[in-house]
Amino acid sequence: MSDARVEELEMRLSFQENAMQTMSDEMAKQQQQLELLTREIKRLNKALESASSAPSANQIDEPPPPHY
Repeated sequence: MSDARVEELEMRLSFQENAMQTMSDEMAKQQQQLELLTREIKRLNKALESASSAPSANQIDEPPPPHY
């Protein structure tokens, strides 16, 4: 193989390694975001469940709106 061909292949390999590292870093960031969002959704679901299952005395004691 000629030196120019070897140099071209080395450049391509270097570019591909760089691209793979960049994609790997981005995937790691996205995985962290996904885990954070999953935890937040679970927390919000628990808050919603506890709010909907708690007896709401305020609704019973609240007078009807003036248009009634």
